Amino acid sequence: MTHLNPIKILFLNDLRDNKPERPGWSLTFGAICADAAAVCLDDGGHSIPVKLTIEGIQPCEIQIQWDAIDHTIRRFNADREVATEYGAYGIAALIITNLGRNPVLLGRLYIRM
Repeated sequence: MTHLNPIKILFLNDLRDNKPERPGWSLTFGAICADAAAVCLDDGGHSIPVKLTIEGIQPCEIQIQWDAIDHTIRRFNADREVATEYGAYGIAALIITNLGRNPVLLGRLYIRM
C-alpha cells in the first residue's frame, strides 16, 4: 500500500446537520442513516471508534465514531437488510464529503475494516 494520509476522525452525528457539501440531504434522512450505521457497526462487534482503511487513488485511514444506541434505535432498525442499506448510505456520505467529489476517485474506493 502507498503512503497513508493522517487519520481523519468522522462522526456519524454529523449526518444530522445541514452541510453545504450534502445539498438536498434532509436532517431526517441523515438521522436515519446515522442510527442505521451505528446499529450495524454495533451488531458487527466493532468498538467505538472503528477504523476504516481506504485504498485507491487517495489512500487514507478514517475513524468513525458514534453515540451508544438504545433499544428504540435498535428496534427501529430491526430489518437488517434495510439498516445495512441506510447505514451504508450514511458512511458513504461521510467519506465522500471528506475525500472530495472527484468521480474518478469515488469510483475507485476500496474499504477494509
